[in-house]
Amino acid sequence: MVYMRIVLTTLVTVTCLLGDNFVELTQHPLLKALADNATHAAIGALTGIAFSMQFYERTTQLFGWILIFTCFVVSSFIDLDHFVEARSLYLEDATNLSRRPFLHCSSIILVMLLFYICTACLNYFRTSLLLGALLCAFITHHTRDAVRRGYWLCPMGHTDRVPQLAYIIITIMTPHLLGCLHALCRSVLVLNFLGQYVKLSECNYRGGSGSGSGSVCLNANYRYMQV
Repeated sequence: MVYMRIVLTTLVTVTCLLGDNFVELTQHPLLKALADNATHAAIGALTGIAFSMQFYERTTQLFGWILIFTCFVVSSFIDLDHFVEARSLYLEDATNLSRRPFLHCSSIILVMLLFYICTACLNYFRTSLLLGALLCAFITHHTRDAVRRGYWLCPMGHTDRVPQLAYIIITIMTPHLLGCLHALCRSVLVLNFLGQYVKLSECNYRGGSGSGSGSVCLNANYRYMQV
């Protein structure tokens, strides 16, 4: 596992540096766009591998490949919103927009992160991992774009540009931090806290008194632990 992390970290770093330099040196618009999108896709695939390998003992090999493929495809397909925003299939129209297209709004990441935490806490295991793969794709894509334009946090506006070193570090750390967050959501401390919260909420909602109320509370807690 440590060896794989070192290899993936090296590959991500090399992909970021080589891909960005190739895009900068390329003058032809079509080749430039293809190189830029290919770099997004390659980074997405590598971060998808880094994310899925943290759960390889708890998932099937097929589902692991689904996570990697999801991250790979979404990292690339995010840029299709340029054509949607331009309402045109011409590359010149898609690359000369007056504003950033909707899938490049980084507020989407915050919403997805909230759903990721909720599904992880409630033990919707596969759903949470799919959301994790989507988060890897969006975070790495938006971070790479943020080197030139900053993050677009709608409706607050744009942040400052992200330094090159910070972009590489964020890209490398994203899948590992999301894996750690998933583990934290499934920790005993969090589950005990949520179990008590659901138990109290069910009691307050249903009401009742005496032994009947206690029975309702126990049943509510039992249902939660079976999720």
